[in-house]
Amino acid sequence: MSAEEFRAEMCATHGEAVVTVTGEVDLTTSPILHAALEEAMVSCPHHLEVDFTHVTFCDCSGLNTLLRARAAAQQAGADFALVHVHDPTVIRLLDLTDAGPLLGLGLAAA
Repeated sequence: MSAEEFRAEMCATHGEAVVTVTGEVDLTTSPILHAALEEAMVSCPHHLEVDFTHVTFCDCSGLNTLLRARAAAQQAGADFALVHVHDPTVIRLLDLTDAGPLLGLGLAAA
């Protein structure tokens, strides 16, 4: 999947924002994800959810983007959660780095 096929779309309502991510999160697409997460924090600073239902790969740059967004959300007093992680390579990355619980990912999602 190319960067052109990657999407990070933000939807905000009632103090909550959801960023729905599609495709591969890597060095090329992480800046796009970062921009969507920043937009979400500006639009709805109370709760930010990142939906990985359609993510097929995530590398360390994507993980760093998520961790930075989580830190920014916490600093702003907002909740942050990564949800609907289904891809085995993404689950493995989160398991190997112990980042799943940090990102609000419960065991049921994995």
